[in-house]
Amino acid sequence: MFSSLALVLGGASQALGLNFPLIPYLQFDLGEVAIVLAFFVFGPVPAAVSSVVEFGGLMVFGQQIPVGPLLKLFALISTVAGLWIGARLAGRLERNGLASLVGSSALAGAVVRAVAMTVPNYYLIVNLYGLSAIEGLLKAPFALTGITLGDSNALAVILLFTGIFNVLQLAFVAAASYLVLRVPAVAQLRVGGRAPWFVLFLRGVGKGGVRIDSPEPSLEAK
Repeated sequence: MFSSLALVLGGASQALGLNFPLIPYLQFDLGEVAIVLAFFVFGPVPAAVSSVVEFGGLMVFGQQIPVGPLLKLFALISTVAGLWIGARLAGRLERNGLASLVGSSALAGAVVRAVAMTVPNYYLIVNLYGLSAIEGLLKAPFALTGITLGDSNALAVILLFTGIFNVLQLAFVAAASYLVLRVPAVAQLRVGGRAPWFVLFLRGVGKGGVRIDSPEPSLEAK
């Protein structure tokens, strides 16, 4: 269900043309909200599985197959890994507020994603599409900001702003997910007889079970 929602929202993003102005072939994807919500509601493994299922859908209905779907899968898996690292860090620091959990997860997710995506983007720019072609495509957008792309700086600048795009993408997705998770009805959901993953995590239960009639933790943002 969350994978399908990701595909639908991703299609809406394409229809709306939510491109990154400096690098127009990068597009902000509303569909990632569904994957991040899957992480906080169901847990890291279901979120990773949802990412793989979405990849399968993109291989059928997506664009620039197989490069586009593969890049999206790599971005989502690195994001889920980063979210998990951030959540573990919040747990070790005993930050049990919802805002702290989402903030720590998003920060780690953004760092891991930006670093991880540098590798495939470097390969694509240098070996697949060619630096000269990408440089020619992006000279005009960067010139509007006063940045002149040349042979000496083009690769570094493009990779830097690609990393900035990935940070902005996850920041937007995390903010939207946080607003959803703050809705009281979300914390009252029962998934297979259990409370949502983020509720269990804030309780310190982790992967263990929880009684349906047990009191809910305070989810007040701290």
